[in-house]
Amino acid sequence: MWEDLKSSDKKRYQTLITNFASLSQAFSQKADTDDGDLEQVAPIVNSKFQETVFQRAFNAVAEDIANTSYDASLVLDDKHKYLVGIKSFGLSSGDQKVAQFKKDSQKWTEILQKIQFHASISNSKEEADEKNKASYETLARYISHLRNQRIASSKAQIKGFQSEDVSVESVYHVLMPTRKGQDPKIHVGETSYLPIDIEQLQILGATNLNNPTNFRFTDGNHVYKYTAADSQLHMTFNNQDIIVETWDVSYVEDPFYLFEHLHELSGGKEEQIVEQTVSWMIPNAKHEVEESSGYNAFDGGSKLAKADREKRIASIETKYTSLLAEDELKKVSDYLKEILLISWKKTEDMKSLRSELMTYLMDTVQNIELINDIEHMIYRPISELYIPIPDAKHFHQTYPNFFGEAIGTFKENSNKLALPKEERIFTLRFLPSGDEIEAYINQDNGKAIQSTQKQGILGEWILRGVFQLKERERLTYERLVQLEINGVRLTKHKDSTVIGIEFIWIDEENPPADAIGWIAKQRESD
Repeated sequence: MWEDLKSSDKKRYQTLITNFASLSQAFSQKADTDDGDLEQVAPIVNSKFQETVFQRAFNAVAEDIANTSYDASLVLDDKHKYLVGIKSFGLSSGDQKVAQFKKDSQKWTEILQKIQFHASISNSKEEADEKNKASYETLARYISHLRNQRIASSKAQIKGFQSEDVSVESVYHVLMPTRKGQDPKIHVGETSYLPIDIEQLQILGATNLNNPTNFRFTDGNHVYKYTAADSQLHMTFNNQDIIVETWDVSYVEDPFYLFEHLHELSGGKEEQIVEQTVSWMIPNAKHEVEESSGYNAFDGGSKLAKADREKRIASIETKYTSLLAEDELKKVSDYLKEILLISWKKTEDMKSLRSELMTYLMDTVQNIELINDIEHMIYRPISELYIPIPDAKHFHQTYPNFFGEAIGTFKENSNKLALPKEERIFTLRFLPSGDEIEAYINQDNGKAIQSTQKQGILGEWILRGVFQLKERERLTYERLVQLEINGVRLTKHKDSTVIGIEFIWIDEENPPADAIGWIAKQRESD
């Protein structure tokens, strides 16, 4: 990535970073050396400042993708995009944290206890490693699968849904300052940020016999270390080998003079002002994702008009009379009548019957045309989806102009939106990728954000890309935890008709100030 960036942008980035580092003596006192000279302090690289400067210098977008360590996304052109993990650590530092699996690791207790036991009865690390090899391999595969899902989801978000030929690469961008006492420099490093190649995993064994649940493994691309106590995955960065550029740092003679006169500086360019943001949880307060609506709308009951259902069943009977055995056709017809003509009180019962029918068709009847015909009758499209707004009517009544002038207004004494569909349309911009789609507010209480014409494209991208789901696989709370994506944030800029959207992680113990829905009520009650 570094070699593809503009020289002018890299120079600006260098200037901002080294200028900040030039003030290091204000934060760290020099110490006397043995010969009486003052020892050089280490250049300071502030990680939060580094992330902000990277975004500003390269026009990158800040990311909020939890523990995948992606801190920014960068668009070089329409066909080339980068996801960037931004890090800073000393040139002589060891392994660095790259992911954490606190919630998932609770399921690994039994494996970890087995590893601990085998180590306790072993006379050497080599003996313990051999006894624990199978357990290490199992755990390494779990860890790798979770990390790879997060990486794939993050890439899908920046890639977007507009084009299949967009190349998305991911890299670690690192700043590595020299140690105290050395000539002050900052080394720029870059290394690949790859999914773990599960098929090439090799177990390297425990870090030591006393801590057998801390172990190393490699996939041939990188060496990783898992530490069980904090459920963290670390990676070896090979610091000296990844240097792509080195910057000298010159310390300001009197940094305190600068701080004393900063208030005299003023002005600066005006940037687009964020007028309002709003965020909410995807699961409900019971940690459930609604089964047949919203992100799982595809799993709802058939959308075939009830008045047409008997006719459609009869047409199936007529079409396949000569193609199926009499008992097969009768069984199919009976299934269809039960699924489509009964008013089901429990949708799960209907879904179970629906699955039985499809299994029977695929395993016994094996007529592809019939399978397709019936699938269209009893299922909704595989990518049908809408983005639900929690406590929607209250939100619209509070902010009737959030999505556009009067879009959130209702007919008098009604839960129906006042404006016709064509006047409820706005532009939805997916912030990681920059892709835009025309959307509108729909359904009772204005609870749904739907795309106007590309619902299948939107659903395919969110379900298969962002949430890494197979066709007709439901979104669950467990999947959200695995990906560390459990919320949505909308951003409204002043004097703009575009609404930004991104998928985020919300800490339930410390929800953001812009939260709405049940998580906001929980915060207010605490």
